[in-house]
Amino acid sequence: MTLHIGSMMPDRSLDESALVQAITKVATDLGRLRDQPVQKRTPTLDIVFLLPSQQEKADFVGLRLHSFDTAGQILRIESAVPEKMVTSIHAERFVIAIMLDAIDAASEFFSEQHILFDAPEHLALVGLVSTKELSSIN
Repeated sequence: MTLHIGSMMPDRSLDESALVQAITKVATDLGRLRDQPVQKRTPTLDIVFLLPSQQEKADFVGLRLHSFDTAGQILRIESAVPEKMVTSIHAERFVIAIMLDAIDAASEFFSEQHILFDAPEHLALVGLVSTKELSSIN
């Protein structure tokens, strides 16, 4: 698959949080779409959600490009998760919104690197995952 999502959890108490449940659900939904043509092409976009805890939190806000593996054609983008989103009823919408933003960022990165990346196909894939309206994220 060329679109991956995951999380970094500094505290096991976050395992049952609304956000982790949303990430798991969206990842499962993506897994069901592995036969989509866009999921069989490189480059790969790996989106990692960095969850906050009492001991640790991301030292940035929003998204950042973490790394690009030229051999594997894998771009990793990290998302700093705001504390309020961990238990929010809008967690799934947040995950989807971050995925859409990450695809936009990846599109810009790959364009600068002269690497073909089908952003419209990736955006359409995310559209298949979500049936919810993305209007408000609190």
